Amino acid sequence: MAMLPLANLMHHKLASTLNALGIGIGICMLLTLSGLARGTLFEVSDRAQAADADLIVCPSGWGDGVVTRSGVGLWESYAKLIKKEHGDIVERIVPVFVWPIKLAGQDHRATGVSPEMWHTLTGGRKLSAGRLFDPENKFATWLEKELLTEAPEDGPAEDLDLTKAPHDGLELVIDERLAEAGGFRVGQKVVSANRTWTIVGTVPAGVITRVFMPRRTAQYLFGDSIQRCTLMFVKLKDGCDVGPAASAIKETTGQDVMPLTAYRGMLKAKFDLMFGYIDTVNGVALSIAFLFIMITLYTMVLQRNRDIAILKSSGASWLYITRQVMVEAALLTLAGTVLGVALAFAAGWLIQTLKPLYTVEITPKWVLIAFCAAAVGATLSSIYPAWRAARVDMAEVLAQD
Repeated sequence: MAMLPLANLMHHKLASTLNALGIGIGICMLLTLSGLARGTLFEVSDRAQAADADLIVCPSGWGDGVVTRSGVGLWESYAKLIKKEHGDIVERIVPVFVWPIKLAGQDHRATGVSPEMWHTLTGGRKLSAGRLFDPENKFATWLEKELLTEAPEDGPAEDLDLTKAPHDGLELVIDERLAEAGGFRVGQKVVSANRTWTIVGTVPAGVITRVFMPRRTAQYLFGDSIQRCTLMFVKLKDGCDVGPAASAIKETTGQDVMPLTAYRGMLKAKFDLMFGYIDTVNGVALSIAFLFIMITLYTMVLQRNRDIAILKSSGASWLYITRQVMVEAALLTLAGTVLGVALAFAAGWLIQTLKPLYTVEITPKWVLIAFCAAAVGATLSSIYPAWRAARVDMAEVLAQD
């Protein structure tokens, strides 16, 4: 049944090729834009859930904004309060200070954490190279002494000379993906946030953030007090129910407490507008592609009025003629969709090659969505041309010279 429609398409090679290409570009946009947006976003949320924690404590009122907030948020004394009131269910509390810094040409939410608590945020992952920052806590101890006791005689505490510290506090640990993207190596000096840092270690990709630094360093440089953090991660003891624990801690502290597993949902909610915009652009692109199909099929029908009349005179029914036109649309769409899927995978590879920190995730689900969208578009775009072909007046057309 497809031989005649295929012959008709081959007879109009240029028009058929352009229409298939138009569909391919639309399908490629659908898969690539959705894959880039959702892939990058979900990669961030997956990394957050890799932490060995159950709850996040953040300032009251932050709500969904916790996914983008940085800087000062909570007093660290909340950690002592939580441990005192809920020591029966809480195993450990990890205060962190979050601050944006730029490395490899991209902004990152660097996480300041105490070296002894670092394993909680990495889910137990070990360093792949180098060492951990401030491994013996010498810099943190020195900074606490200088800032939490009476200011020294040779100058105010807020003007500390960090070179006098017994250990360099300007150290970073980065993940392997960032190291590869920026060409960074252990021992290399990098400039960011108006400071010169030393990369002292790398950790496998998949950890909560791509950049780690000593918490006290982050608090001193970017906060207003080393006694205040951005938020806290809470690890519950085995067998504790997350829901009741979150409610109990919230009642004690008066701050927002949410399960770590809710992070992905908060990210999606935060960027729903972006997803809506991308889906709208995809819809417009596909609509234009299928409009071209309808115009092409309609033009072909007009050019083949005599052929259609001859088919009718040979006994072809209106259903047969309608089916031929719709099969032409299906063949064009199938060719364009296959081309579009291939282009999407090529585009995803190119994006991740040129921008190693981006993630393009083209899943079987979205490939299926693309084929379904193409099938619906092909059907709709062929209805009017097929109806027009079926209504060709055999006697009138054959009577013409």
